[in-house]
Amino acid sequence: MTDTCPNCLTRGIQPRAERTDTTQIRSAYRCPNCGHAWITSRHRTAYPAA
Repeated sequence: MTDTCPNCLTRGIQPRAERTDTTQIRSAYRCPNCGHAWITSRHRTAYPAA
């Protein structure tokens, strides 16, 4: 699953690390454009294909 950098709006960034459990998908990102780092936590039921 890709994301958009919240700092510079670069799109399509792949996660550097990802962890899933029965209810959530946690992804860590670092923008190759500006270096900004962030983490997302998504509910698995919202992304059934993941």
